[in-house]
Amino acid sequence: MKTRTVKFLTLVVLVITISLSSCSNNNEDIDEGLELSEVVMQDFVKDIQKLSVPSGLSSSNNQYAQEANLQFQSLKTLGSSFAALFTVPANAVSSRSNIKVSAKSNFLNTKTYTWSANRVSVTYIISETSYRYTFEYSIVSSNFTGKYIDGYQLKDGSYAEMNLFDGGQIISTIKWWVKSNSVKIEMSTDGYRLVMESNTDNSGTMKVYEGTFLAALYEWTASGSGSYTDYNTNQTYTW
Repeated sequence: MKTRTVKFLTLVVLVITISLSSCSNNNEDIDEGLELSEVVMQDFVKDIQKLSVPSGLSSSNNQYAQEANLQFQSLKTLGSSFAALFTVPANAVSSRSNIKVSAKSNFLNTKTYTWSANRVSVTYIISETSYRYTFEYSIVSSNFTGKYIDGYQLKDGSYAEMNLFDGGQIISTIKWWVKSNSVKIEMSTDGYRLVMESNTDNSGTMKVYEGTFLAALYEWTASGSGSYTDYNTNQTYTW
């Protein structure tokens, strides 16, 4: 799990570098009105960036509280790091197409963005239907060539999911759920699954699965007190 996570983060840094080096001060839209790239995943990124744990947890010297905080911050950072991936630089070239899926369906609005920097080329495709946006991100470089991510977001902002690829195979899946009183993030890779849920009062949980087996559970209250349960040993520790 660690090896693939490191490789995944390396790819994230690669694309962030592309986006930052390609940006300019030109804020004009390519077309009049709101660009698809200005809508897709933007609210999810904002919701994730606002997540936090109670100060009683983040400042605790307890071993398990520190583990809970580390897991929380790592998954939050991973989830919010995609902000750069969904930011299209001002010098990107775009093209639009409208495809009618069926006689009774709405038109499928598809927008393709392409840009290059630092010997890396990116193709970012967004498609819009009546209820969701789908997206696909491909890279051509000396280190990685092919599809990097694909996924979709519901238009009501309640759910999104994304697959990450390496060598044409899915190596990780990330899912987001957003409700009025909570945000949940789930990351699956190499047979492991991390599920974090954070409530508006900063209470929350972190579950660690090995396959389908719930191996560990961190729980904390709005004040920062909490517990850690190791289901391999059936031991529970509190702080």
